[in-house]
Order: sequence, then structure tokens, then C-alpha cells
Amino acid sequence: MTSDWGGFFYFCMYLSWGLGIAGAIFFGKKNTPANGIAHISAMAGGGFGMATSLIVLSGGDPLSFRIWSVIPGFMLSFSVDALSAFFLLMISLVSFVVAIYSMGYVREYYGKKNIGLLGAGFNLFLISMAAVVTADNGFAFLLMWELMSLVSFFLVVTEHEKEEVRKAGFVYVVMTHIGTAFIIFTFLTLFYYTGSLDFSAFQENQDQYPSAIKNLLFIMALIGFGTKAGMVPLHIWLPRAHPAASSHVSALMSAVMIKTAVYGIIRTIYDFLGEGPAWWGGLLLGIGIVSAFTGILYGLFENDIKRFLAYSSAENMGIIFIGLGSSLLFASFDNQVFASLALLAALYHALNHSIFKGLLFMGAGAVLYATHTRNIEQLGGLIRLMPWTAGFFLIGAMAISALPPLNGFVSEWLTFQSLLHLSFQSGNHSLLRISGAGAAAMLALTGALVAAGFVKFFGTAFLAMPRSQKAAAAKEVPFVMRSAMGIMALGTLILGVWPGLVSGLTRHVRNKYFPGTEAAMSAGFNFEPALTDTVKLPLLPVFVTFIMIIIGTLFILRLRVGRSKNQTSDTWGCGTVLQPSMEYTGASFSQPIGIIFKSLLFPSINVKVHDGKMRYSLHIRHWFESHMYRPVVEKTVWISQQIRKVQNGSLQSYLAYIFVTLIVLLLWKA
Repeated sequence: MTSDWGGFFYFCMYLSWGLGIAGAIFFGKKNTPANGIAHISAMAGGGFGMATSLIVLSGGDPLSFRIWSVIPGFMLSFSVDALSAFFLLMISLVSFVVAIYSMGYVREYYGKKNIGLLGAGFNLFLISMAAVVTADNGFAFLLMWELMSLVSFFLVVTEHEKEEVRKAGFVYVVMTHIGTAFIIFTFLTLFYYTGSLDFSAFQENQDQYPSAIKNLLFIMALIGFGTKAGMVPLHIWLPRAHPAASSHVSALMSAVMIKTAVYGIIRTIYDFLGEGPAWWGGLLLGIGIVSAFTGILYGLFENDIKRFLAYSSAENMGIIFIGLGSSLLFASFDNQVFASLALLAALYHALNHSIFKGLLFMGAGAVLYATHTRNIEQLGGLIRLMPWTAGFFLIGAMAISALPPLNGFVSEWLTFQSLLHLSFQSGNHSLLRISGAGAAAMLALTGALVAAGFVKFFGTAFLAMPRSQKAAAAKEVPFVMRSAMGIMALGTLILGVWPGLVSGLTRHVRNKYFPGTEAAMSAGFNFEPALTDTVKLPLLPVFVTFIMIIIGTLFILRLRVGRSKNQTSDTWGCGTVLQPSMEYTGASFSQPIGIIFKSLLFPSINVKVHDGKMRYSLHIRHWFESHMYRPVVEKTVWISQQIRKVQNGSLQSYLAYIFVTLIVLLLWKA
């Protein structure tokens, strides 16, 4: 298709989401029509967004649109190049599937919330994210970034009647605006040196920035976008906002919203700043390791399934940063081929994370929908009551744990390859070689902790016996919710067995930053699925054949052998009737790991005995909150209280303040 069709689909994408906003508001509190038009429009917009992205990624010309100019230099202009198209594809794909899921999930809010406003906010959120990754001007980017932040804040506090939701919303809006301030400073500094807010001007003048200014811009962009990405130690909003938000909104925030920060980092470093010193890559690599390891370590000790998934998002963003850091390190030593490989690993994992994390948050939402609790200590036995949800959640857990043949394995393996080549392709740079080997070891340890975490959560929530009446009364969720989870589960399999698909989608992105490396990449790494050296079969017929063989085998066995004659009975428990209180709890899974890492976690163990029953609880101290944020908050409050003393209500005092200020200004002017 031509770029004309791409422009048409791009326009239809926004039109669909805009109609979703208007239709949802029009129907207001009429639950079913508002729900239907909001999410069907969201699905249509996602479909048009995918079409736009695929046209550009398949080799079409970049799209460019100039909508409105406020004043010269401050305009709303948008473009879709290869990088924008890749992230737009991610947003559109996830929004399409989550919209299907939402049509079932928001029924939980019928009679409780205004479904029209909820659906309008959902579509406006999609518009803002798509606009962020396609903005072509600093003014448009910042405007859409702020819109995205504000809309997501209002979606987070949907259940604002709960105190913990209001607190989570407050932390989120404060942290996101701290990050926005650093992004504004970054763009204003670029504007000072270029005289323009156009991204093209930033890129054309990248060689004119002084080295100190480039380093400053790198740090400011890293803090600004890293806050939105949930980068440790700027992650404190993540485990608060994601559990507070509705599950369909959590799926969007974790799967794609935080990826806009990855887009911003790549755009700023690779496009605006150009080649930088090796310490840029080393810093990103170090931050990635800390985020990955710390994120999953803290998550292991949560019993709230959505808080655990939020910490897991920090861990996966760390893996993406490891790939980006490796790419920058290779580029600084002029190893373009492996720089391209590391960038592929980062982009691949970003796409993979959007798929399996969307699936996992939808699975967590299904559990919440059926049981009205996020605490796994009150669950158990759900695999019998919700088999489809349990199966899809297990697939997501296997994918995020990097088990083959699912998608997480491929991107993490590529990241391992990058780190191993960093160790062996660094020449005489012994520090770099040690860093690569150490990072690979830490990534392996992180992977083991991820697997342990999902064994804990799946085992406690879905296996054994129900621990509460809520769990015992659970029923499978509506078909639309299951079908959405099924689509995502299928996506984890397709991206796992067909890495050539993602390699092709990112080809133009990698060629833009590392031209001429595709041939060497193809020679060293074969991403195309092949059954033999001479015969390559299409993927769909292989799947169909495989499924038909399984079905045929089961049919023949049933025909020849008949029904199973096995009898089931209660497990023998030494004459004791098995009770839910005898099961392993989430804390029992975490306790050995807490002992191993007690020097990092500072665990506190409480054992209480009441009426002959022993209750064990394990709590850990979050170092960054207790040693970094709490002192800053306390000091800020103290300073505010001191400043407040000047507001004594005396008119004479206020006139004196004005008089003294005028004298100081006149002296300064003189």
C-alpha cells in the first residue's frame, strides 16, 4: 500500500477513538450502549493504527502531518517514521485486544460508575499515547505527554472513594510531573541551541552541542523518561498506581504506556544527541541491572497479585534498558553489528512485554472480577473453577519467565547474546568485559527469581483448595474476557516461534541508526523459522497440522480405549481431613529467598499464637522509600511549615514584604 493509504488509516484511527469519546459521553449512564460504542470504537482505532504502522514498517515512506500552528515554532505536527510506527503498532495491538476484554470487565462497574466517562477516558488515553509516539515537534510532544499523564491519573483514581486509591493517585501525579519537568528542561535546552522545537532541527544540529551540554541532556532525559518507565529508584508510583487502577486500565498502563518512555529515550539519545561516550551505555546498563533485580526481588514478597505484576514491570523495563545500554556501549566502540543486535533485543523485549504483561494483567483482572480480591492468601483452587483463566495466566507466566517456545525466551536470549558478546568483543577493555559477564550473571539470577515469583503466585492462587468463600464461589469470566486473553496467549506463541517477524518489523529502525548491518546480522543470526535446510513451510499450516494431529490422536484413543476408568478420591492425610490452612501460603514461598537476601531486604518476621493457632507474617523494608523518599518528604514538609510562618495574616507584614522585594529588585537592576 502507498503512503496515501497510511495517511488515511492514521486519520481513521483518531476518528474512531474520537467517535468513541463522543458516543460514550452521549450515552452517559446508559451502561450497555456506552460500553459497546466506547470499546468497539477503540477496537476500530486499534485496527487502523496497526494498518498505519505496518504500511510504514513494510517499507512505505514516512507519514507527515501538520495540523495547527499556535505561533511560529509552536505547532501540532506529527509524523510516523519507522521508530514511531513500531511503537504505534505496539499501542494499537494491545489497545485492540484490551478493548475486547474491557467490554466484559467494565460490567463490574454497572450501577457504580459512569460507564460513559470511563469509556471516554479509555479512548482519550489511547489518543494521547498514539500522539506521543508520533509527535514531530517538542510542543506537540509535551502537550500530548501531559494529556497522557492527566488522563491516566483520572483513570487511576476511578475508585476515588477508597483512601488507598487517592493516595496512589497523588503519588502518581507527583512523580509523573517531576519526570515531565526534566523532559521540559531537555526540550528547552535543545530549543536554546537550535532556535526551534522541531525534531528535525534537534537532529540536524546534534553535532553542535557542547559535550557538557550533551551529557546534561542525556541525564535530564534519562530522569524524565525513566520516571515514567518505572526505573528504579524512580519506580515508587508503579506498585501503587497499577493496583489502584481498573484492571483494563492497568493492562494498558503496564503494557504500553510505560513503553512511551522507552520511545522517548531512544528518540532523544539516538536521534537528538547522536553518538555519546561509553559511560552513557554503562549507566543505562547499570540502571537496567538494578531495576531488573530489585524490581522482581521486591515483587516476590507481595501478596497482592497486581502489585507483584507492577514490580515485574520494573524488572522488565530493566531488561529493556540492559539491551539499550549494551547497544550504546557497542556503538561507542564502533561495533555496529552487535549494537544493532542489542537494539533488536531491546525492541523485541518491549514488544514481548506488551503482550505477556497485557495477558497477565487481564488474568489478574479476571481473578479480581470473579473473587473481588487481589490477595492470593484468600484465593486457591481457581484452576478448577476458572480453567480458561488459569490456563491463559499460566501461559503468560511461562512467557515472562522466558521459557521456550514462548516469546519471552527469544528476547531474553538475544539480550544474553548481547551481554556475552560484550564480554568477548570488547578487546582489551577488561572493565567492559567484566561488566558484560557480571550483567549476564545478574540477568540469569533475575530470571530465576521471576520463575520463583510466578510459581508462588500461580500455585497459591490457582492450585490446592480455596482459602475463602470468595474463592470457593468464583466462576469463569465472560467469553469476551477469555477471548481477549486467548488472543494475547496466541501472540506469545507466535512471537516465540517466529522471531523473523519481529526482526523484519524492526529492520528499518535498526537500519536508520546502524546502516549496513543487516547483511552481517542475517549471516550471524537466522531468525526465520525452518524445518529443514531446504524446505521452509508457512507457519499457519504447521500450526494447523500440529493441532489436527493432537485432536486426531485424542479421538483415536477415546475410540479405542474409551473413557478413563480411574477413580478419584480424597488424598490420604494420615487420618486427618485436609484443610486450606494446611496449604503453603505466599509467605512460605518467599521466606527462604528473604533469608538469602536479608542484607538487602531487612525482613521482619512476626509470629503470633492465638487460640492455639500460629500466624506467621513476613514484612520487608523498601530501602528506596525509607532512605531516599521519606527523608526528602519530611524535609520538604518542615521547610513548608517554616515558610508558612510568614503568612501571619497581618496586612502590614505583607506590605513590608512587597516593599523589601521592590528595594531588592531596584538594587539588582541598578
